[in-house]
Amino acid sequence: MKRSKFITLAAAEPFRIFFPLGLLLGSIGVALWPLFVWHQISFYPRDAHLRLMIEGLMGSFIIGFLGTAGPRLLDAPPFRRIETFLLLAGQLIAAALHLNRERNAGDVVFVVTLILFLGFVGSRARSRQDLPPPNFVLVILGFVNAIVGIVLIFAARHVASGAFLDQFGLLLLNQGIVLFPILGVGAFFFPKLLGGGKPGPADLNIAMLLWRKRALLAALTGVVLWISFALEAAEWTRTSAIVRGSTVLFYFAFQGHLFEKPSGPPFLAHCFRFGGVLLILALFFPAILPTFRIANLHLAFIGGFTIILFTVSTRVVLGHSGQAHLFQKRLRFLIRALVLLIVAMLSRVAADFVLPARNTHLIYAALIWLAAAMVWAWALLPKLWLSEEE
Repeated sequence: MKRSKFITLAAAEPFRIFFPLGLLLGSIGVALWPLFVWHQISFYPRDAHLRLMIEGLMGSFIIGFLGTAGPRLLDAPPFRRIETFLLLAGQLIAAALHLNRERNAGDVVFVVTLILFLGFVGSRARSRQDLPPPNFVLVILGFVNAIVGIVLIFAARHVASGAFLDQFGLLLLNQGIVLFPILGVGAFFFPKLLGGGKPGPADLNIAMLLWRKRALLAALTGVVLWISFALEAAEWTRTSAIVRGSTVLFYFAFQGHLFEKPSGPPFLAHCFRFGGVLLILALFFPAILPTFRIANLHLAFIGGFTIILFTVSTRVVLGHSGQAHLFQKRLRFLIRALVLLIVAMLSRVAADFVLPARNTHLIYAALIWLAAAMVWAWALLPKLWLSEEE
């Protein structure tokens, strides 16, 4: 494919740009730890690592996925070049600021990028007569989580209850921006995408009463998750874990059909189910070991979020590159990548339990995560140049 044709295609299907961007930013964020341990960088990389993983990796994949699927689902025009490249510029600038330890400025740019994205999608939704999927209430709330979370982190420095607000804001940003869209998108797309179907505008034609019930359930799910974040910010860690884990289990099971037998090719469905189960277990884990907050976060992030991310992104790349016949097969590269992610997760979690060898485990976890990313990228990134017709 010629470069000009690819740019036009990538502007209309932003995943072709934002998936590799997210993988690059996430890889930089992971690589900061061994670079720090090996004394190749002088600053402590906690904040930069965290922002690059959440805003860079997860934020880019969310923008790429929803920027591609949203207009198609709404039967609306795709993103224009100027829109896609404004979002790209926002992500690059935010990441550069975080690497330069300008956390506040990076957060502001990221918020602006999210608001721009919501504006681009919203302008297309307004021109459609049908309602959006009711589960997408959670997707919108996921963007709200990131924006409000950053605002609360800023506000925490100027009020008496700053510790609570700061922790609540961090939970909204670090977990809410990913967890809510996974639930919302999963409940609508994954029974079709992973079960062999292909969602489209016709899937929105449901009775108004049913739409309202599902939208209300999605909204109530979001409210309960917010309550769980507030409980954790107030140091009710065990209670918050039980509430959050139970809520996600309920929504995955009854709205996302996580435990139903797939109607189509089962491999990707099994991979997604594996990530979903690990995520649920990770959310319950703080009820057992409430003091290991960072280890628990990595259980959810690597074992749940990243496995689901790799699985869904694999489906998107193959489906949009004319490789749908591969859905019928066990994808060895994905198996290898997921196994490496599990090993990286175990090594990273172990780092907080064996403090004398903590740095060694951080290096192992980082290098193994990078190996998983390379396996995934080597198999799929060349397919980004292929269109559905090729």
